Amino acid sequence: MENGSSYGPRKTRRTANACIACRHSKIKCTGEAPCANCQRRSLRCEFVEGVNRVVVSERYLRQLEKEVEEHRQLVGVRSPPESPSESQTRTKDTAATADSTGILSDPADDPLQLQDVGYAQSIWTSPFTLPSTTIRNTQQNKRTWIWLAPSSMWSFTTRLTIMMTEKLQLKNPYNSAASSERESYPIRWEACPADEPPDISGLPSLDHALYLSETVKFHLGQSYRLYNEDEFIHNVREFYYGDSAKMATEHRLWFIQFLLVLAFGTAFLHRSKRAKEAPGSKFFTRAMSLMPDHAPLWKGSLLAIEVLAMAGLYLYSIDQRESAHIYAIQIAQFEGLHTHLPEEQLGADTVARCRDLWWTLYILDRHFSYSVGLPMMTQDSDISTPIDPPTTCSHRDIVMSLQAKLAHLLSNILNTVYKTEKTQVGAFLEMTRSILHTLAGHAQEVEKIIHVRFSNSVDTMPKGTRHITLLYHQCVIVATRPLLLSALIERLENLDHEREYWQSFLALTKTLISIGIKSAVKTLQILSNDDNLLETFLPNDLEFTYAAALHLAMANAVFPQALDGQAYLEEAHWILDEMISTGNKVAEVRKSELVHLETLFEELAARVKSQGLQPLTLLSPTGPEILPQAQGMEEDGEGETVTDSGIWDFPIHGDLPSHPADMQMSSVELLNNIGISSSDFLYIVDQIGNPDVSYSILDLGRGGGEI
Repeated sequence: MENGSSYGPRKTRRTANACIACRHSKIKCTGEAPCANCQRRSLRCEFVEGVNRVVVSERYLRQLEKEVEEHRQLVGVRSPPESPSESQTRTKDTAATADSTGILSDPADDPLQLQDVGYAQSIWTSPFTLPSTTIRNTQQNKRTWIWLAPSSMWSFTTRLTIMMTEKLQLKNPYNSAASSERESYPIRWEACPADEPPDISGLPSLDHALYLSETVKFHLGQSYRLYNEDEFIHNVREFYYGDSAKMATEHRLWFIQFLLVLAFGTAFLHRSKRAKEAPGSKFFTRAMSLMPDHAPLWKGSLLAIEVLAMAGLYLYSIDQRESAHIYAIQIAQFEGLHTHLPEEQLGADTVARCRDLWWTLYILDRHFSYSVGLPMMTQDSDISTPIDPPTTCSHRDIVMSLQAKLAHLLSNILNTVYKTEKTQVGAFLEMTRSILHTLAGHAQEVEKIIHVRFSNSVDTMPKGTRHITLLYHQCVIVATRPLLLSALIERLENLDHEREYWQSFLALTKTLISIGIKSAVKTLQILSNDDNLLETFLPNDLEFTYAAALHLAMANAVFPQALDGQAYLEEAHWILDEMISTGNKVAEVRKSELVHLETLFEELAARVKSQGLQPLTLLSPTGPEILPQAQGMEEDGEGETVTDSGIWDFPIHGDLPSHPADMQMSSVELLNNIGISSSDFLYIVDQIGNPDVSYSILDLGRGGGEI
C-alpha cells in the first residue's frame, strides 16, 4: 500500500462525503482531504465524488489510449470499437470537466490502470459456456438427461471432470464417480390411506424419545428453528401418558412431526457401517407414508410448514437433492411469513414463531438452491420479516441472524459473480471488493460473539459459532473460486507454450486467490479439530470439507509452490474417512469423486513438468509481504461506528468492547486460529486491483497459525 505522504501536501477542505477508506471501515470521517483517519493509518484518502477527480488533457488521454491499444495488439487482445457518438461524448465530457476545474494532472500521478493488460482478460465462473450443459442419465428412472447447473458444487465437479478429461485427452469422462449409477440411499414408501389410523407400534420408550429429542435440539437447535421445542415436549408427554392412538389419529401432522424427530435423533446417533439403509429411515418412511396429499396439506398452516421443512432437510442429508427442494417455503408465503406480521392481532408468541420459522426456511432455501444450482424461491426484495426479535437478542438469536445474513451474502455471490460464464477482470474485482467489504462487517460480528462467549471461559468454540465460521469461509471460497478456475483453464489451454501476459493477471488477482486458499485451509483445520463436533449426518460439514479440499486440489495443481497441498488433501481424506466410518455413504461417494479429480490434477502437473513450463506463483517479485494481524474493529476516537439500517443489519445488544486491547488473549488467539479478521478484509479491500501491493501466502503449515 502506498503511503499517503508520497502524494505531497494537499490543501484540506471540508466535504459532506466520507472517504472510501472510512466507509469501508465504518468509522466516522472528518470530511477533510486527506482525513485524519487516513493520515493516522497512512492510507491514500479518496472520496467518491468531486474531491479526487483527476482530469487530464485530451491530448494526454489520446496518448494513453494509443499506448494501451498498441499493448493490447501486442498480446492479441482487442478493445471493442468506439462509435463516433461515444467519441464525441467523451471528448465533450473531458473538455467540460477540464473547463470546470481548471486542473490538469501530471502524467506521473495518473491513477488509471488501463496499462494493466490483466483488466482486459476474463474470469471464468464455469468450465462451460452457454448453451446449458447436460449429461446422459444412467440411473434407473425415466430421466433421459441431467442438467448441470452453473453454481451447484456437484455440477461443478462433473463439469470440471469432463473439461479436464477432454483437455488432457483421457478416457471417457462419463465413467467418473460423479456419474455413478447407484443412489447413496435408495428410499421408498407407500402412502397410507387418509382414513386409516396411523400405526403406533414399535416406538421408543418415553425416556428414549426425550433423549432423541434432546439430541435433535443439540444438532439442529443452533442453526434452525424447525419447531417449538417446549410445545413439542409437552405433546410428547401427552402422547405417552394419554390415548396415543387417538392423538395420532386426530393430530396426524403432529404425529408425522414426532416420527421425523425420531428419525433425525436416530440418524445423529448412528455409528455403524453395516447398515444398508439410511440412518433413521425406519421412522422417516413411516412419517412420509402418513403425509397428506399436497392439495389439503397447505391448510395445516405452521405445522405443515415445519413438517415439510424437516422432511426436506432429511432428504437433502441422504443425498436426495431433487426431492428435498419441496414447497414448504411456498406455503409459508401463503401465510405471509415473509412479511412483518402484526403482534397486536396474532400475539407476540405466534409472530416470534413465524419469524424463527421464516428465517429457518430462508437459510434452507439458500442452502438447497446453492447446492442444486436453482434460482432462489424468494427474492430478498420481497422480504420484510425482521431478522431480530424486538427485544434483547440471545446468543442463539445472534448466531441465527448472522447465519441468515451469510446465506443472503452467498445468494448475492451466486447472483453476481456466477451470473455469466465469463466476466472481465475489472468488473470481477469490483464485485469481489463489495463482497469482501460485507464479509468484513460480518467478521466484526463474529469477533464480538467470540469475545462475549470467551470473556469468562477458555472452552472450545460453541457448535453454533463454529458453523458460522465455516459459512464465513464458504463465502470466501465460493467468491474466489472463479479465479482458480480461470488459472486452471489458462494452464490447460496452453500446455504447449507460456503466456507471458498471464503474470499481469496474477498481479491483480493473487491477493484474492491467496485469501481463498487461506479460507480453504482454515476450513479443514476447524473440521479436523479433536472436539467431537464433526457432523456425520447433516451434509454441512461434508460440503464444507469437499469444497475446501477441491479448492486446495485446484490450487495445488496451478500453484504447486504456494502450499503443501498434499498434506491438506490428506487432512481432507481423514475427515471424510471419519464420516465414512460412521456409515455415511454420501461421504464415500464424495471421496471417490475427490480422488478421481486429484488423479486428473496430478496428470496436469505431470504434463506441465514434461513440457518444461514454469509453475505459476503467487509470490511478489520482491518477496512475500505480511498481512497485518487481526486488529478487530477500529473506531475513530471521536466518533461512533456507522452502520446502515435495514433488514440485513442487526445490532449486537449490550455494551461490547470492540478494540482488541479489551479482549482476553483466549478469544484473540481463537480468532487468529479460525481465520476471522475484519481488519484483514478491510486491508485487502483497499488493495484490490493494485498490483503494487499484494498479500501472499507465507506459511501454510499445519500448526494453525496465520497465513
